[in-house]
Amino acid sequence: MTRDQSRSAVGHNVETMASAADTTRRGALPTLPFTALSPTEVFAVEDTTAQFTWRGLPDGPLRLNVHHRSGTQPIEIGAAGDSGAADVDGFAAGTGTAVDVEVDGQPITRHLVTTLGALDGPPIAKIATISDLHLGADGFGLIRQLREPNGVEPYPLRCAKAAVREAQAWGAELLVIKGDITELGMPAEWDLFDELLDDVHIPILAVPGNHDTFAKRGSLDATTELRRRGLFPEPVYATDIGGATIVMADSTVPGHSYGRLGQWTEQLVQAVDCEQPAFIFTHHHLEPWRYPHIWPPGIRKFDTRDLLPALFEANPDLVISSGHTHRNRAYRHATGLVTEVSATKDYPGVWAGYTIHASAVRQVVRRVAEPTCAAWNDRTHAVVGGIWGRWSPGSISDRSLNHAWTRTYPAVDAAGQVTTSVDSQPTSGSAPI
Repeated sequence: MTRDQSRSAVGHNVETMASAADTTRRGALPTLPFTALSPTEVFAVEDTTAQFTWRGLPDGPLRLNVHHRSGTQPIEIGAAGDSGAADVDGFAAGTGTAVDVEVDGQPITRHLVTTLGALDGPPIAKIATISDLHLGADGFGLIRQLREPNGVEPYPLRCAKAAVREAQAWGAELLVIKGDITELGMPAEWDLFDELLDDVHIPILAVPGNHDTFAKRGSLDATTELRRRGLFPEPVYATDIGGATIVMADSTVPGHSYGRLGQWTEQLVQAVDCEQPAFIFTHHHLEPWRYPHIWPPGIRKFDTRDLLPALFEANPDLVISSGHTHRNRAYRHATGLVTEVSATKDYPGVWAGYTIHASAVRQVVRRVAEPTCAAWNDRTHAVVGGIWGRWSPGSISDRSLNHAWTRTYPAVDAAGQVTTSVDSQPTSGSAPI
């Protein structure tokens, strides 16, 4: 489904942005000493690009001094401001480069930027994902909640809009929304979702999350709402984009926080049984241990005991990605990759990009760079005494990684024509995007 309406996004004016930024400086929660965040960070890397983020810097011009082997390259970022992020290009693939950060000529920090290796050939497809939008939420925290005052665009909508704008500017050809679109599935929250969709100008696929299916009094049925918008044809739905199969899977159990996928074993195995890489996007994370060890509960190991071996037997080049935990994690399972990607609207506040090549896939999780969103998300790091800000981001290797396929697949050009000759056939019976 493509939504391409011309009206401007509400709250995207300077006055609203300034007001929202001002609120992030008030009402800070107390934190433990060891949870303080660094004033600058290398949050994401690709082969030639790195995302730098900053917070709480002194006023003045922000500059990076990149120490290439050929010499030092100064890069002017602009005013430091309260919180922000910027992509910096020009690094060599698969190398380490020292970068000094300074404000108004004064040194702040030094980083070693270690880039990912280059991938062969042109991309087959570029997919962006967001999850855990929680449209309609008005506070974040456990005992004491952080809130914004009335009169500014709500932070869940503001951060989701910024994420989709940045993902589209990156070049995403498909947007995948991995559930918890709303806070409680109320009519007004689905109206906010429509407002978000007005900012999306590429095809969209979505699955519900547990917050969309709590079935509270007055809430709307999530399946009906997503189908009405053309985003959720079936509980298991497969489609092709370029030379990859995309599978959307509903993991929700209405009225419960935990998830299940075992009931869809036959449909999922059939969907990924193809001669090209496959991706399963769902809401709940796969629990790797016999007993739950983190909150919130995900998909129990006994539920996927038979499913996972069958999936990787059907297709060894499989990526399974979820949301739900509001954290970033990645690990290998058999020959495949399993990832969790955190929310758009609380620390660190991210979206993920998947660049699919004939020989590998690159996942890069970036922070939402829009300044008022970065400032709000930085503020939320203080939840649970600041432990949230240490636990949720994961390591840079959880966020930025290359994962090699077990074989090389055909590369396709923009017109969908195969440009390399390999003994592999596209999936049959699925609709191309």
